[in-house]
Amino acid sequence: MTVLAALALMSGVFVVASPPASAAPLVNAKVTVNRINALSSDDEGLCGRVDWYVKVWINGVAFNNEDTDDQDDREGIPDILPDWEFSVPNLDVATLPQKDGAAFLPVVVEAWDEDGGFCLEDNQYDVSPTAATAFLADVRVAPCDVSVEGEAPIACGTPIVRSGNGDDRAELTVTVAVDPPPSAPGLRIRCTHTPAWPQPGEAVTVTATALDGALNPTIVPNQLEIWLSPTDRQTTSGVGTFTRNLTATAPSFTYGCRPTSGGTTIFSGWRRSTVGDPTPNFTFPKPAVPISYTGGQGSRIDVVFIADSDTYTGPGPVGRNPMFQADVALALNSGIYGFDPYLANQDLFNVWLLQDNTGKSVDFATGDDHELPVLWDEIFAFADVGVILHRKAAQRDFGMPDDHIAAVNLARGDAMGVVRHEIGHVPFGLADEYCCDAAYFYNEVAPNVYEDLTGDEGCDTDAPNLGRVRDACRALEEDGDVWYTSEPGDLTTGLMNDDVMNDNGPANAADIRRFNLIFGDCRIAKC
Repeated sequence: MTVLAALALMSGVFVVASPPASAAPLVNAKVTVNRINALSSDDEGLCGRVDWYVKVWINGVAFNNEDTDDQDDREGIPDILPDWEFSVPNLDVATLPQKDGAAFLPVVVEAWDEDGGFCLEDNQYDVSPTAATAFLADVRVAPCDVSVEGEAPIACGTPIVRSGNGDDRAELTVTVAVDPPPSAPGLRIRCTHTPAWPQPGEAVTVTATALDGALNPTIVPNQLEIWLSPTDRQTTSGVGTFTRNLTATAPSFTYGCRPTSGGTTIFSGWRRSTVGDPTPNFTFPKPAVPISYTGGQGSRIDVVFIADSDTYTGPGPVGRNPMFQADVALALNSGIYGFDPYLANQDLFNVWLLQDNTGKSVDFATGDDHELPVLWDEIFAFADVGVILHRKAAQRDFGMPDDHIAAVNLARGDAMGVVRHEIGHVPFGLADEYCCDAAYFYNEVAPNVYEDLTGDEGCDTDAPNLGRVRDACRALEEDGDVWYTSEPGDLTTGLMNDDVMNDNGPANAADIRRFNLIFGDCRIAKC
């Protein structure tokens, strides 16, 4: 089975209608291209098979995903289910155009075939049954609905299918959503479930916790909600955290959390969790199981948790080992969602686990290399990072971009900081900032470590871009080579937690710049 086929089976088309719109002053507007299916083409065969990409405009903001990794992976397939998501975050509702007394925003989607070569120009396909060739819509913000070319409104979150009538025509499926953002100044929401991978009939607990900007539980929102569907919510007030319980039923359940505090509303986004084995007829190695799936891989950071073969064993599939289940929940809920840059962008993560496949973390001191799961670079190539969890003491952890793999020792006292640090390496591409036995490298875009102190690509030159003086840089020496960073490190002797890439502490200016770059790419289907 190809990687794309396996992902389609596991993830499917993820469409959940938005909850009833609130009077949120800021919203995220999202357009998801769920499907493009070629119906007829004059040049099919002459210019090769169709290579789909799209051009999208949301309130005048233009997007184009030509030549992205996910688009390239789908070339030559006339009928695709990409779930390409494009979003404009933090739109100020008060500045949007008004129509019939309500704020609205225009949306345009065009379907294109990438040609080139002897065919020269790319070819736009007709996806409208009218004289237009594009999908044209007006989106009302609250209550959220979509009017396509003046037709009757359709509720947001509903897949809208349109077909063209030209010589080169296609069927296009689009979903539009307008939701509160996943974070706001001074307000965060942690929305989690346990167990990580429930089985049919098992009790599941969903927990919503309102947090302040420092991720402390000091917020007591006016209203705190847990949604299990667009029509199924429980609401409380006067408390900062509460839970909902449900009985797991195959194939999956969906949930999201929404607090309102002082007139500000945020929404975790919907996530879907698999119940039981979704591929009972598959043999080893089975596909990864999505335990928190929020959207298409081209618009998400895909994190896959892997059991270390020495730490977790059977009987039964290793993915159901109780300690592994607990450790996955810990690494996700406290590690990833315990770090503000990740929590503030929680709607951009998909989280998976391997149910019958393992890796192995080994100590660098032995001279051995880590062991990858079977067929890691084949059927699991979609993963932006695989995180091998283990509990083998006195073993150094790692993040290796070439293998899109990392390892975290959960026996460490600072294990949650290690989760954040290693994911900082892979997939975010941050270099180590501690001295002097580390992985140093230079990124041409948004670096945090530099080969040169001065010059166009030097640390001193970039320091003012990070709000620092030119002489803020410090040296990192390794094997006779000298590297530089302006990020803080060991500010106070014996004090840990200066920086996520130094000693597993908070994110600082260069880290945040890199996170914003990658998350920004995800919001335009370029993950």
